[in-house]
Amino acid sequence: MPATPLPAPRRLLTVHSSTGEQVILDETTPYPTNDEHLKAFVGYIQPDAIGKPNKALEWAENRPVGKISHDDQTSLRWVDIPPQYKGAQHYTNTFDYVIVTHGELELILPDGQTKIVKVGDAVVQAANIHAWNNNTDEWARFVGVVVPSEPATVNGKTLDRPPFNGYLAQF
Repeated sequence: MPATPLPAPRRLLTVHSSTGEQVILDETTPYPTNDEHLKAFVGYIQPDAIGKPNKALEWAENRPVGKISHDDQTSLRWVDIPPQYKGAQHYTNTFDYVIVTHGELELILPDGQTKIVKVGDAVVQAANIHAWNNNTDEWARFVGVVVPSEPATVNGKTLDRPPFNGYLAQF
């Protein structure tokens, strides 16, 4: 798959240092994934549930460990989806706050419902099964903030059980 033609993501972090200086880190997101099928960048990983300003500079150096899905940490990510891409149905135990910044995507639910998501649209995914398709001839990108959540349950069963038999993505 060719490299994405979209501009490199850029992360800016503003924080006060421990000595009271205002610090701005301004850099292109330094952590692309190595997956050849999914072009993604992780811009920030916060391991604690509550933000801690005194840890922000330290956390800015956190790197993803072989994946972009962090069910146990809050993370910021960019995902670039190539033209004519057909995504696999999956879920994560996270709330995903997604905003499309380039192109157009199709959100597909396991019961066949679909929604076209365009630039500026926001999607909140509450630990549900879904897939993303790019049915166009242009690259698409979404930016997401991903927050850990409890597993979703239906009639007392988690999504990896019948009737859903969902795939818990750990990518």
